[in-house]
Amino acid sequence: MTQLAVLAPTWRANFIGLLLVLLGGVFITSLTWIVRSVVDDIDPLQAGFMRYAFGTLLLLPTILKFEATDLAPRLIGGHMMRGVVHAVSVLLWFYAVTKMTLADLTALSFTAPVFITIGAFVFLGETFSYRRLGGIVAAFIGAVVILRPGVEVISVGAIAILISSPFQAASTLIGKHLAPRTSTFAMVFYLSLFVTLTSLVPTLFVWNMPSLHTCGLTFLAAVMATCAHFCWTKSFQMADLSFTQPGVYFTLIWAAAIGYFLYDERPDIWSGAGAAIIIASTAYIAARERRAAGRVKVPVEKLGGKA
Repeated sequence: MTQLAVLAPTWRANFIGLLLVLLGGVFITSLTWIVRSVVDDIDPLQAGFMRYAFGTLLLLPTILKFEATDLAPRLIGGHMMRGVVHAVSVLLWFYAVTKMTLADLTALSFTAPVFITIGAFVFLGETFSYRRLGGIVAAFIGAVVILRPGVEVISVGAIAILISSPFQAASTLIGKHLAPRTSTFAMVFYLSLFVTLTSLVPTLFVWNMPSLHTCGLTFLAAVMATCAHFCWTKSFQMADLSFTQPGVYFTLIWAAAIGYFLYDERPDIWSGAGAAIIIASTAYIAARERRAAGRVKVPVEKLGGKA
């Protein structure tokens, strides 16, 4: 077997990797239906807390896979900080789901990689070219096209998701810093644990005893989110990122389909145009990063899945 054959994933592996990315997108996008289904019974903040509380229980067996360094006190602070900023991002996302169309929500969520690029330049000292700057400016133009300030009233949901994106980026950047120092199992478990603990605080102010039906749906949300992250992680292990990355943007199609068939949401031409600009811009930025760094492993959060 040649070295090329060893290093390059086969076409079959790439195809399966793409299917896993698409399936992960279906799982994550379906969470929006669950959130909207339970908000008549509980507050969106409580829904976010319960999703992560159940997720932490599901991840408890991964503690058996921990390495000795995963328990080092010097790393716990980093995991805690990541959990706090991720909790802010997630709770804002859960709130936004109930306040705006799913297509616009998903499109605006794609601005998170833009903030990751900016943060990597400011805090990690990564290179920053004029081409990347052009992609960033274009992505924000796409967001403006969707929101049309001065023409349409900007919804509180849109404001929430735009505030959520830089917190999502911060979570990814902290994760990038922790990745070489800790195992994947520890990163996933600690993130879920500290998001649960952080989100418990605001949840106490809006707590309402959930019905068994609501508990079942939020548990299902935790299962689906865990499956989504598993799909994405497995895809990274077996396929080329350049082949699977386009599949990430199909989450916009799933979101638009759910919004149209379940909630009679009909995105207008401005939403479509803005989404196209954001997707093209973030895809261009990702392509520039891959060209600069070669074939790399990318944190799951960079795929745009918050939940």
